[in-house]
Amino acid sequence: MFQIAMIEDEEHTRQEVERLISREFEKLKVQDITTEIYKTAEEFLEVKKHYDVVISDIDLPGKSGIDLGRILKAEQKDICLVFLTSYAEFAVDSYVLEAYQYILKRDMKERLPAVLQKIYQEKQKESQNFLWIGGVTDQRKLYHKDIICIRKVKGQKYVEFVMVNGAYKERLALHQIFEDLKSPAFIFAGRSYIINIDHVDRITTAAIYLEDGIKIHAGAETIQDVKTRIMEYWRNVE
Repeated sequence: MFQIAMIEDEEHTRQEVERLISREFEKLKVQDITTEIYKTAEEFLEVKKHYDVVISDIDLPGKSGIDLGRILKAEQKDICLVFLTSYAEFAVDSYVLEAYQYILKRDMKERLPAVLQKIYQEKQKESQNFLWIGGVTDQRKLYHKDIICIRKVKGQKYVEFVMVNGAYKERLALHQIFEDLKSPAFIFAGRSYIINIDHVDRITTAAIYLEDGIKIHAGAETIQDVKTRIMEYWRNVE
């Protein structure tokens, strides 16, 4: 299911966005789409629900779309935010928030359908990248995008999958997991860690910092190798 939320206080804009969404996905022959409408940021935040895309007016009563965006980005880094506004001067704020797209309302008819189609296709591709762990009677699907790192458990034959929503242990070898992942986003950081480049926060001369407060101490050779592999990865990202 592809879930869209729209936060907009103007009735005619809400109707136009709903019409554009419906027409675009009917054209693509996609049926697993839901669109839920909110009039304010406060009303949206009360629901505490996950959406694939949040389309929000910037100039809202109460909390602005930019305020809402800051809250969402703090909770869900990879959320797709699409901002709508009548005022071009708000563009800078949306870029600082790393919004997926900023659309002037006068250009909405031309730009919004293409943006939504691209997000949908990216999400579909994302959902196909996963790894199964566990036995025959207890299998778990781990999506690549949610894996922060995989690390050896010291003194044991287990590895730990550190996820954005928890951690899971499995009796597997790191090298076998690496082969199974088949993704350039994953690289070795020394002998005990496989890290997801998309979850790297920063790298210093002595450590690699990942999301969720994970710090990997490493020597100069490992640090340089990780930096090189990250540069190669981003160079090849489309």
